[in-house]
Amino acid sequence: MELYEKYEEMGFKVVSINSGTLGPAAGEFLDENNVRHIVLSDEDREVFDAYKVSGIPVTVVIDHEGRIIYRHLGFAPGDEERMAKEIETLIAWRGGEV
Repeated sequence: MELYEKYEEMGFKVVSINSGTLGPAAGEFLDENNVRHIVLSDEDREVFDAYKVSGIPVTVVIDHEGRIIYRHLGFAPGDEERMAKEIETLIAWRGGEV
């Protein structure tokens, strides 16, 4: 959420994709945590298969032309700094916007 809020004005978008359906508990979680980005459901696992997701969470940064420029499996303290560097590199390459 912090990265989304930091880079949103530059065109950075976040999309979360859940494998399966988004039930009432998921909706409550999203509301309670003030999740503002797009959250989709991948009931048939088409997106998971297309991106060869082998575990969760997986982070994929995709440029404006649909190319994967960064991929990371899991999450640990400090990962957000590496993700920020990748996003900033993309923003610099695009002249100030994603």
